[in-house]
Formats: sequence, C-alpha cells, structure tokens
Amino acid sequence: MYYNIILQRIIHDEYKSGDIITEKSLVDEFNVSKSPVREALVALCNEKLLKSIPRFGYEVTPISDRTIKEVLDYRIILECGYLKKNWNTITEEQITQLQDLLYKDYSTPTQREALEHWEKNCDFHLTLFSFSNNKFAYEEFANVLRILGIAYVRSYWKKLHLTKVSSSANYHKQLINYLLNKNKEAAIECLKKDIVEFFTPGN
Repeated sequence: MYYNIILQRIIHDEYKSGDIITEKSLVDEFNVSKSPVREALVALCNEKLLKSIPRFGYEVTPISDRTIKEVLDYRIILECGYLKKNWNTITEEQITQLQDLLYKDYSTPTQREALEHWEKNCDFHLTLFSFSNNKFAYEEFANVLRILGIAYVRSYWKKLHLTKVSSSANYHKQLINYLLNKNKEAAIECLKKDIVEFFTPGN
C-alpha cells in the first residue's frame, strides 16, 4: 500500500529528482508504525528509485536525459546484439510463445496505465531475450528495463500529463512476422525502432 503511494508520487513528479523523503514525515502523514513505511522505502531503494542517506533520509534518484540516452544505447546493443547472435537457434515454439503473449496482452485495443503498459512491453522483450539462455545477460537486461521503466512513466506524465496509454503493439507484430519469415536484418531494425520509439511519449 505505502509502496504504491510513494511510487505514484515519484511517477507523477510530486517527489522530484533530488527531493529528500524522510521516514518520520511519512509515519506522521500515514499515522502508522515505522515498519510498513520502512519496508516500502527499502523496496524502492532496491529498485534504484530511492537512495538511502544514513541519518538524513531517502533521496529520489535523479535520472538525467543523458543517463536515459546512455541506458537506451546500451539496451539497443544488448538486445539487438543477442537477437543477431541467437537468430539461428530461435525455434517455432519460441515464436509461438511470443505470439501467445501478444494475443493475450493486445488482442483488442485498450488503454492502460503507463506503468502497466511498460510492464506488458517488458514481458514481450524479456521473453524474446530469454531465448538467449544466458542467465547473466538476462539479469543485466532486466535491470536495464527496471531503470528505464519509471523514467518512461515519469516522462510520459511530464510531457503529456497523461497516465493512460493506448497501443496496438505494431512493432511487436512486425517483429514476429520477420521472425516467421526468417528476415534477420529487418527483425533487428524493427527491434531497434521499437526500443527507441516506445520510449518517446506521444509517438
């Protein structure tokens, strides 16, 4: 509960980058014991959204435009690189797995909260990346998505002042077609465009 309240405040820029949140202020506001508040703050620290400063409070982690660009560049190299590397080992069963996921999440046009939309998008990309069978790389990739997730949602809110997102997952559909038709270069280029354009609110 308190985790979600604090998270929504970060997303909606009520807590801005660099702001300090104190455990005492939240305990007083919610009129609860320290334990549930501390658990929420620790969980947000683990997700790199807050940084604990001993005897001072919790800083909302700043994520600069430069950091986002660098992380996106890294994601493109990582994700597209592994798709290229493992292209010949992707099976029809794995492609079907992507199709089933896409149908489940986007069989009909719908509006979702931006964070949920990001999570659905991540499910697809993590599934695709899992075909590499590289546990270390998968964990690194999942961490990249966690860093980008809140930055994406906050950016969507700040630029458009919207919380809901509509999508038909067209790039995902195109990518599956390229996988089925064995068009490697087109698939890699499609994946790159999806990564970049998904992170551009309003596009």
